[in-house]
Amino acid sequence: MRYQKSKLDELTELILQYAPEEGVNATHIDQLSTAKISSPLKRRPGLDIPIIAVVAQGRKQSYVADQVFDYQAGHVIVICCPIPVEIEIVEDPLLLVGISVNLSRLTDVLLRLDRLDGGVARPEQVDLSSMFSIPLTDDFLNPFIRLLKTLGDTRDADMLSNSIIDEIYYRLLSDERGQQLRSLLVQNGEIQRISRVVEYIHRNLDQPVSVDQLAGMAHMSRTVFYETFKNVMHLSPLQYAKSVKLYEAQKLIKEGKRANEAAYRVGYNSPVQFSREYKRYFGYSPSATPL
Repeated sequence: MRYQKSKLDELTELILQYAPEEGVNATHIDQLSTAKISSPLKRRPGLDIPIIAVVAQGRKQSYVADQVFDYQAGHVIVICCPIPVEIEIVEDPLLLVGISVNLSRLTDVLLRLDRLDGGVARPEQVDLSSMFSIPLTDDFLNPFIRLLKTLGDTRDADMLSNSIIDEIYYRLLSDERGQQLRSLLVQNGEIQRISRVVEYIHRNLDQPVSVDQLAGMAHMSRTVFYETFKNVMHLSPLQYAKSVKLYEAQKLIKEGKRANEAAYRVGYNSPVQFSREYKRYFGYSPSATPL
């Protein structure tokens, strides 16, 4: 064990203190949230958001394409880009605390670190995945504990949170897995290029996209872009775009929008096609969406 159990217990108590509601709980610090899920959750479509999170209790599995990502107590979840997945809570209660990932800020910490280290050579073998987990250590536990403790005094939170968040970024980039991540975050690194494409897709859900168009945005050939996107996001570019559109449509329907309006807002001109693909993705028709 690379961390002190007493520290994990302390973190757990702090999460419970600042997770009064089921699900995700926002805090006074914009980037910081807690989550509590007290019952098992059957496998269902969802969206894993960019986050660095410590799992204090429970176990969550995310399924994407043919891969399973297993997140359990004593691990740190790292997700650099929003990824459509199927989520299952296999051990409850699930308790975690996380900070949202800001790639620009993470890259800024990387550049400061590179100036200290004189740069880091790209490893021969690099895992391009934008989501992974690493073993928890006291180096991660300590700043998360301190960050949660600042919530007891808003003045502390406002003054100290940014430096503690930068420390968490630093710990990630200094980890063995983080050494690979550093080479992907440089200006022309794979995650930076793909993240620009992902951001475009999310901001233009009502627009059609093509692989050639997206490859041009990433300044890659069609073949290299397709392979790189799939290695980073675990879905093909068009699979990703469709999944994000359908997930956003579900959110709109749950907010009270009619199915036809939701379909139009995410770029579907055919209600029939939208209904068919929606049912295939979620397992029920738009009209049967639970509110």
